[in-house]
Parts: sequence; C-alpha cells; structure tokens
Amino acid sequence: MIARQRCYRIGGLAGSIALLSIIWLVVLPAYARQPEMHQHLKWLDDRGIDPSAMYYTELDVMDDILAKHRLVELRQASNRPER
Repeated sequence: MIARQRCYRIGGLAGSIALLSIIWLVVLPAYARQPEMHQHLKWLDDRGIDPSAMYYTELDVMDDILAKHRLVELRQASNRPER
C-alpha cells in the first residue's frame, strides 16, 4: 500500500515536471515567435526595457504608460522638420 502511494507521488511529480517543461520549452518560445509578441519584445529591447524585470503588478498600468510614450514619440516625429 505504501509503495503504491509512493509510486503515485513520484508519478505526479514526474508528470508535473514534464508539463512545466513542455510549457516552458515549447509553448512559451512558440508564443514569443508570434509576430505581435515579437514586435512588442523588439520595441521593449530597442528602448532598453528588460521585460523579465517587470513585476506582474506593473502590467495593468504598463499599457497606459506605453500608449502615452508612443503618443509623445508620434508628436515629436510629426514636429521634426523634413530634410
């Protein structure tokens, strides 16, 4: 009986590790290769923003911050004299 419980626990742990590995090594990299996500990551990289340093509590306000920043960039670009 105890040996069976141990096998179930080991099997559950192995299954959990396998599931997390698939998500981490297959699903997330595939998501990062999507054009929209790739563009967003490139935009952050171009501005020196490390996405891994953002906390989950900052993500709700991040869209507003980025939208305001893009608006300022567009205004600056439209005010530049053409050469």
